[in-house]
Amino acid sequence: MRPELSAIVVNHRSAPEAARCVASLATSFREEGIVGEVLLVDCGSGPGEAARLAAVPAERRLLLEENRGYSGGVNAGLAAARASRLLLSNADVVFHPGAVTALLRAIGEKRAGAAAPLSVWDEAGRVKLPPGFAPGFLRDLSQHLAGRSRAFDDMRFARFARETLRLWEKGGRARHLSGAVLAARREVFDAAGRFDERFPFEYEETEWEERVRSEGFDLLFVPEARVRHLWAVSASRNPETRALRASSEAVYRRRRYGALGKKLLERAARLAAPGIGHVKLPEPRLPSRAGAAVALSPNPSGIPFAAADLEQDFSLPGEVAGGLASGAWHFTVFRKADGRPLERLVWEKSA
Repeated sequence: MRPELSAIVVNHRSAPEAARCVASLATSFREEGIVGEVLLVDCGSGPGEAARLAAVPAERRLLLEENRGYSGGVNAGLAAARASRLLLSNADVVFHPGAVTALLRAIGEKRAGAAAPLSVWDEAGRVKLPPGFAPGFLRDLSQHLAGRSRAFDDMRFARFARETLRLWEKGGRARHLSGAVLAARREVFDAAGRFDERFPFEYEETEWEERVRSEGFDLLFVPEARVRHLWAVSASRNPETRALRASSEAVYRRRRYGALGKKLLERAARLAAPGIGHVKLPEPRLPSRAGAAVALSPNPSGIPFAAADLEQDFSLPGEVAGGLASGAWHFTVFRKADGRPLERLVWEKSA
């Protein structure tokens, strides 16, 4: 029987996470009545990983000899997929009940180019990950200059917080979607093209989504579709992650902003300032605060951020803290009504 959905799961040295991802998809297909296939693509992880993946019950395993990055893994899966509806996923994702059905419903709209779910970071589902963060020259410049003007940082934060809360609560059209999970119809790829493999790690979905929007399609955020994304877990165990991310960023900036724009942003990055007036937080814990939420970000601006409600005391879940890179993590307590920052703190995570 021809599948109605092809799910492409891209793996690199994440066999345990890939096994959970595929198992959650199999459960979704069975319980939601979806005739689907799972294509598990490994990006050059080596023979040891291939042996571990052999036990994962995917319909097809595509073992690439070299690491072509997430973009190359997706493209390899697209070439082998049989369905007209496609689901792209990182290996470190677990699909909650109903998520796949909600995404399929969203891309059934004629104008829908791609749809993404609401991702939670922790097992309890309290910490929500950002829906997306569309780059742009002025936005990128502001990120590098964060920490120099509290008033400017607060204004930017409040605007981003209001839009993020709107998408988390109501969903709808977005300028950018996180690439951890994307659903799309094949005709969208026919119109916009496949992922650009010049982006080895990150920015591949950003550049593709720009092409999707230029073809007249919408990007849709679907909060009723929920997944758990173990963000930073697999990346933290791969020593080449930082270099690959920097390479993708350089390619994107050169193509989007030109040589001069890229150089200006690099100069701004070297002049980056620490957060102004950020209170030291000895432990990643905060007391409850009515009408407020807490945002967590590696950038002094506080955006983009993951966030949790502060209607009760908050303590950063151990499984989240354990996957974070060492260094400064910025906590912003903000008012949910208008996104206004109420308190800025910084926690130094030790190695």
